[in-house]
Amino acid sequence: MEHTHIVTRFDKELNEIETLLVLMADKVSDQMKNSSKALKKNDTELAAKVAKADAAINELETQIDEKAIRLIALRQPMAEDLRSAITTLKVSQCLERMGDYAKTLSYRVDAVDDYSPMKPVVRRISKMSNQVAIMLDQVMEAYVTQNTELAEKARLADEDINDETEALFRELLTYMMENPRNIEACTHLLFISKNLERSGDQVKNIAEQVHYLVTGELVEE
Repeated sequence: MEHTHIVTRFDKELNEIETLLVLMADKVSDQMKNSSKALKKNDTELAAKVAKADAAINELETQIDEKAIRLIALRQPMAEDLRSAITTLKVSQCLERMGDYAKTLSYRVDAVDDYSPMKPVVRRISKMSNQVAIMLDQVMEAYVTQNTELAEKARLADEDINDETEALFRELLTYMMENPRNIEACTHLLFISKNLERSGDQVKNIAEQVHYLVTGELVEE
């Protein structure tokens, strides 16, 4: 009976952590959508809200880490239970970094007075940001349901983000060569696209954690 009671307590505490993790992912997804929206519409007020909201994401990461470390220390889980606890730590770290990338994007909204000469690029960046947010929603659904096929779908979608980053790089170089006055704005957009690529990488990392959680094996490239 005591063993069953301990297992029940472990499951309850782990569920609490996973609930916080899903909440954190939802906030990060919103941050990505709002930051790209702020860029597309040159909405400095929305950009400021995105920057301010990052503190809540950091606070959730702290809560998750503290609870997960405490759970591991007190319950001393084994095998699948240990994987579950460790995975929460790694996923929260990925989410925190994605939140930072969204915050960085928001800072660049008013770094340049006018992005209008690069409107087509801004639209593509906004679309790219929304794609990463969709990938994040997908991989978190895979995490909650422990669906490795869905996780793999999100992982492979990162290739599209990488391809789009390369295409944006070439297009922005063209703008810079055509008019030196575009260099400053294009440089900011290059940094933004690179951070979105890194966000895609974090989704890929989460997908690999889902695979490890379910199978106990690392993903082989």
